[in-house]
Amino acid sequence: MVWKPKCVKEKSKFKISLCDSIELIHEEHWNQTNSIDNIYLSIPYLKAIESTLLDELSFRYLQFYDEENKPLGIAIVQIVSVRDNVENHDAIFCSVSENIRKKLLKTIDAKILVCGNLFSCGENGYAFEKSISSEDTMQMLNDGLKRIRESENINDNQISYYLLKEFWPESFPQSDALRKHDFKDFMIDVNMVLPIHKEWKSFDDYLASMTTKFRTKAKSAFKKSVELTHRQLSANEIEDDSARIQELFDNVVDQSEFSLGELKANTFIELKRAIGDKLKFTGYYLNERLVGFCCATILSNGSVEANYVGLDYEVNRSNALYQRILYNMVAFAIEEGLSKIHFGRTAEELKSTLGAVPMDMKLYIRHRNKLSNQLLKPIISSINPSEFELRNPFKANFTFG
Repeated sequence: MVWKPKCVKEKSKFKISLCDSIELIHEEHWNQTNSIDNIYLSIPYLKAIESTLLDELSFRYLQFYDEENKPLGIAIVQIVSVRDNVENHDAIFCSVSENIRKKLLKTIDAKILVCGNLFSCGENGYAFEKSISSEDTMQMLNDGLKRIRESENINDNQISYYLLKEFWPESFPQSDALRKHDFKDFMIDVNMVLPIHKEWKSFDDYLASMTTKFRTKAKSAFKKSVELTHRQLSANEIEDDSARIQELFDNVVDQSEFSLGELKANTFIELKRAIGDKLKFTGYYLNERLVGFCCATILSNGSVEANYVGLDYEVNRSNALYQRILYNMVAFAIEEGLSKIHFGRTAEELKSTLGAVPMDMKLYIRHRNKLSNQLLKPIISSINPSEFELRNPFKANFTFG
């Protein structure tokens, strides 16, 4: 059965509007509920994502109302098949008995409802009116995911898991309300975050706050990368070099052990057209050939998120390309007067040499079947964030107070 666009409302304590296209939502209510102006929940951003990735993912949009049809909240959901690149599956399930392990391994390729944004880190999957309690927020999200699963089952599109991603530490007391709905929570790899000190007026100020050892490391990276040039690319320039951009991006994706979703070069093009200067797409060149890029999003709270990079690994080894990208991001944030940089969850030790500190992140998962959901517990308990050596590059008397 072919899924046809529709928007469904149902009677309950909280009314739910479910749409399978961003074109079908109530735009005024959506914008009204996104009062914090989260770029990842903005309609232009979502249209760009949906239009370029519809062949890869299915999208669902939830709007929540009270009994008098007052908008209460919104949420975005992607339906995706888990792609697992880890060769040794048994290592993941080593704490589970053989018969349970075989059962769960079959679900590796199952479809999963992801409430959140597959292409950003943090709480970018929903927004609710400030007056709504955390219990009601999580209740609505749980009901919304159930509503989607019921719709999918009608179309013989069985959903196995619900996943809510990712929550920052300050939200743990609120998000833990999901446990009441049988969600299992687990920590994932930390997000490396660099606060921008108010006294840093230039990149030289930033370097001056470092110890001699780490300042020397930074200068060494700049020396190795001296032949590199970089500039901001427009949507048309991204399009002109899209084949090379895709190649560089695939280089990085291929290094990842686990992926729930992947962007394409044409997504970068449409995102740039959709959100303009809020998306910074920086191209790096060696002898006028594109050898790397960094895609970053400026958020409404004054921070910047380094979403994606693409690398030529040979140039990276010879010219410290990735290090140069990271240092340039610091310089950019200082120049723009931004408050912090979200560097993401990879290369934690390297990013700590820049002064980034780890921020815990938590996910919540639930299987649609109660028995299978109970079997998740030993697997979840065996998941631990990656270990790394945390470096502190700053002088002993330097603080972010």
